[in-house]
Amino acid sequence: MKKKLLDTIIIGFALFAIFFGAGNLIFPPYLGVTAGENWGIATLAFLISDPLLSIIAVMVVAALGGSALNVGRRIHPLFASALAAICVLLIGPIFAVPRTGASTHEIFVQSYFPSAPQWITSLVFFGIVLWITYKENSVMDAIGKYLTPILLLILFLIFVGAVLQPNASFAATDRTGLFAQGFKEGYQTMDVLGAPLLAGVVMKDITRRGYLNKKDQFRMMFGVGIVAFILLALVYSTLAYSGASMSTVIDTTAQRAAMLTTIVKNLLGSWGQLAMGLAVCFACLTTAIGLTTTCGQYFEEVSKGKISYKKTILVTVAVEFIISLVGVDSLINLAVPVLTFIFPIMIALILFSAFDKYVPYDWTYLGAVVGAGIVGLVQGINTLSQLLGGNLLGDAVKLIGTFPLATYGLEWIVPTFVGALIFTILAAILKPKQLEFD
Repeated sequence: MKKKLLDTIIIGFALFAIFFGAGNLIFPPYLGVTAGENWGIATLAFLISDPLLSIIAVMVVAALGGSALNVGRRIHPLFASALAAICVLLIGPIFAVPRTGASTHEIFVQSYFPSAPQWITSLVFFGIVLWITYKENSVMDAIGKYLTPILLLILFLIFVGAVLQPNASFAATDRTGLFAQGFKEGYQTMDVLGAPLLAGVVMKDITRRGYLNKKDQFRMMFGVGIVAFILLALVYSTLAYSGASMSTVIDTTAQRAAMLTTIVKNLLGSWGQLAMGLAVCFACLTTAIGLTTTCGQYFEEVSKGKISYKKTILVTVAVEFIISLVGVDSLINLAVPVLTFIFPIMIALILFSAFDKYVPYDWTYLGAVVGAGIVGLVQGINTLSQLLGGNLLGDAVKLIGTFPLATYGLEWIVPTFVGALIFTILAAILKPKQLEFD
């Protein structure tokens, strides 16, 4: 019993650390500053969007078998493989992981060494990532036992500074739509995209620790999810409170990263700025380790061992190093149109997969993806067009903005269920051949 509890806590800490990336460090303080005295309701909405939906996604994938390949398999195994590969590449070597290296440089290193080149920071950063991830079995222990407690200690000190500060002042606000704003801020973390992939990392570690029975594995996963959720909720609430406590002195139009730096510097001075920099480093490092490991495990699994884990890790880290030299803002701008398209599809699949045993037709999943995909594709193309100075499909985007729940960033929900309903009716009439799984 003691071993099971200890394993649950260690893996739960690791899952928390992997989810809690550099981007997640920025959103809650911004939310607190803009919400002021009403930071509680905005934070609640944020917690529903992330981490609740992300942890649910991990649970759903665990129930399906623990592999990201199980998401979308009822449409077609090739679709599931392609979708998972796209997610792996987007949240791994193409976007999220390079951003962690770039963020470490821009938020921490440049604060103390303004003339330091990006390539030196990236070389050291990704050298550490390679060293830890190359020895696959040590990944979860290294994150859970060492890196996560350090990160939590730093964040705790920031919270203490916010609580004890003599000049704490919460801005009065009559702004409406704070719940919607909080929900959208959580939506922007993109953690749900990575959840099915991270479920595979955690399930593999649970199996390695000797939990071979499916019931034991799911119970372990449930416990791990609870631990990760509690930690994430506490940390996000802490950061949101810290921002709210400084909401009368910080400009709400400032950039999120600058806002976070200002908050911590005001709360804890130069030592606080150092603590924040270290927190960013550890958040970035733990995220990079987890996502790089996920990438290696996925391509080894999908190739059935033809592409080895270690070879994938070597190539992945090399690509991450090179792309990180582009910088944070450029990486975000390049990724947004693609993420805008794929995010609704992933959420739709997770929602329907949660009730997989009650969905009689494979075409139901296809309809859901078509409905969500059309909305995401139109918005993604328009976003890319705007980046290039145009407004392609602008009228279609305006129309989508009138859909139910659009004010919550969930304008794809109704088309998703309409598509699922239409394809369910078609399946009932045409009775297409169902895919079979073990």
